[in-house]
Amino acid sequence: MTQTAVQRFYRFHAYVYDFTRWMILHGRARAVAMLRLRPDSAVLEIGCGTGLNFRHVLQYLDPSCGRLTGLDFSADMLERARRRVARHDWRCVELVQDDASTFSRDQRYDAILFAYSLTMIPDWPGALRRAREHLRPGGRVAVLDFGMFSGWGPLKPVMRGWLKLNHVQTHESYVEEMRKVFGNVRVQHWLGGYNFTAISENAGAGPGH
Repeated sequence: MTQTAVQRFYRFHAYVYDFTRWMILHGRARAVAMLRLRPDSAVLEIGCGTGLNFRHVLQYLDPSCGRLTGLDFSADMLERARRRVARHDWRCVELVQDDASTFSRDQRYDAILFAYSLTMIPDWPGALRRAREHLRPGGRVAVLDFGMFSGWGPLKPVMRGWLKLNHVQTHESYVEEMRKVFGNVRVQHWLGGYNFTAISENAGAGPGH
């Protein structure tokens, strides 16, 4: 899987994403709740797509002091996100087009969210390292994504095969890599391995902000 292939995929799917993903992207509100956001939190969503998750984050933020940054490398998906932000007049939302594995921001964040995005990032270990570098001490990161479907019996290879056709890689050691990068990780699995939510807190001194 290459970055170019994923960008081509989303050039088409940007038009149908919001109408189809509600059927398969479960657990987003729960994952955001586990970030324990405050009204003044600075939040980064990596792989924000069309901004489908913004409302889950913004319900916790005070628009006068909280801040949400949505980062994605697909211009087509971000254009949809911009329309969503303008439609709702979300003035505390910033959108950034960049590569999740190489981006560099001056700001450090209180919370970072990957919601069904990590499994589609070609250099996903690099994306986790970049997230760690941009997380404030005491900040929390949440990764919500498709699992291994371990409890799905004969449907397991069917589901994983279908996701692979859609550029979703379910076979990588995402949680193990999170433990290497962040340290302690708390993991919850849902519906026989349909998805997992992994939460970690940045206990290190980290860079200044």
